[in-house]
Amino acid sequence: MKNILILTDFSDNAYNAFYYAAHLFRDIECRMYLLNVFSESTPLISPNRIKGMSRNLLVQLEEEAREGLDKDFHRINLDAPNKKHLRKTIFREGQLPDIVHEIVADRDIDLIVMGNTGKTAAIPVFMGSNVINVVRNMPKCPVLAVPREKECEVPFEIAFATDYNRNYDAQVMEPLAFMAQICNAAIRIIHINEEGRLSTSQKSNLNTLREYLRDHQHTIHWMPDFSSKTEVINTFLKELGIGMISMIYYRHGFLGKLMRERVIKRMSFEVEVPFLIIPQTD
Repeated sequence: MKNILILTDFSDNAYNAFYYAAHLFRDIECRMYLLNVFSESTPLISPNRIKGMSRNLLVQLEEEAREGLDKDFHRINLDAPNKKHLRKTIFREGQLPDIVHEIVADRDIDLIVMGNTGKTAAIPVFMGSNVINVVRNMPKCPVLAVPREKECEVPFEIAFATDYNRNYDAQVMEPLAFMAQICNAAIRIIHINEEGRLSTSQKSNLNTLREYLRDHQHTIHWMPDFSSKTEVINTFLKELGIGMISMIYYRHGFLGKLMRERVIKRMSFEVEVPFLIIPQTD
């Protein structure tokens, strides 16, 4: 049984991610944990609640967490009833990355699902700050970021963007292979042709990758390096009608560097499909 952790701040974006997860895993037996994390810096949802001292504020935030979780719990059971899903709610006070790290370890979580942006997002961006913080601090668990308030379908094709510069192993490829399996989706491997030809090590890594994907329909696509990587990938996703994109997170790789960019630069890579971020192995 898979263990799925869904993060919520009670925004429409967060519920959209919850619903998408329920739909995506509709045929899979799994435990779904809906988590809300709050701290003294969390704004109150209800304008009718009056902020008092810090302790009183935390009491009010806990009340809102209970109410919000109960509301979403009953809503999802009406919108997407499923006897294969065991759904539970959790609320915690603290910092999001710390609490998520604790629950991932305690509950043996296989996948974290969250909305790409939260309730405070005013403009579309490549990835919200909460997603970035979770990815940076969760090196052992894949994260699925779902676009904001967009009705997402189960993907028939999943793009996997890679440069073949690092070796692949069974652990790092398992999330992608599992996602392709449950979606019955083809994997489209995209490589931006920066170097003209592959080095010996890149060829070896490509062969290893194809071996791990031998039981899954997959194709290799070479994209010309005609502009920025973000533009190349966005063009590929739109032209082929890709339903999900996946990358491995390397701290010093393309994704890691993009997460460190200023917001205005990250806006050029607004992903309109669910984004599966796979942690690198040691």
